[in-house]
Amino acid sequence: MAAMDVTGNLLNVAEISAAFAGFAALVSVLRQRGTRADALHDILRLRIVISTSMVVVVAALIPVGLISFHLSERLVWGISAGILLLLNYGVIYSFIKSYKPVEGRFPPDNFAVGVVTTLEFMDQAALVLVLFNFWPELNYPLYLAALIFNICQAAFVFVRFVASEFSAKEV
Repeated sequence: MAAMDVTGNLLNVAEISAAFAGFAALVSVLRQRGTRADALHDILRLRIVISTSMVVVVAALIPVGLISFHLSERLVWGISAGILLLLNYGVIYSFIKSYKPVEGRFPPDNFAVGVVTTLEFMDQAALVLVLFNFWPELNYPLYLAALIFNICQAAFVFVRFVASEFSAKEV
């Protein structure tokens, strides 16, 4: 695949992800929160949408920068996959750390946890395949799939956030 095609696709992914972060921030200021527990839950969801979206923006730009150094494809995708895995673990750690103090104040969204965990598993599986170069010819598509799984996580949490902010009974 040509470097320009890869760069264009990765920049498009970064733009899409940045849009999610912006929409999440916009929704958060449009709606008044009910209880303190509702506000805490909303803040956690907002953090996960924005942090995941920003990880995708950064992770989409990393290979673009590495490609400009004329590194081998193996290095570009291996380094990018390793960094994205670390960034993902950072988001997970941050979420767990943020959730601990408010645990029990609102019921967990088990459906969302299941969907996001499944997407995270697929994301990490794709990145491990790239990192260890199992299918060199698929490194770029697998990396792109990992970015898309991250966007899907942010999009799903965003949709749940919007749905809870503007429920049918309030409209």
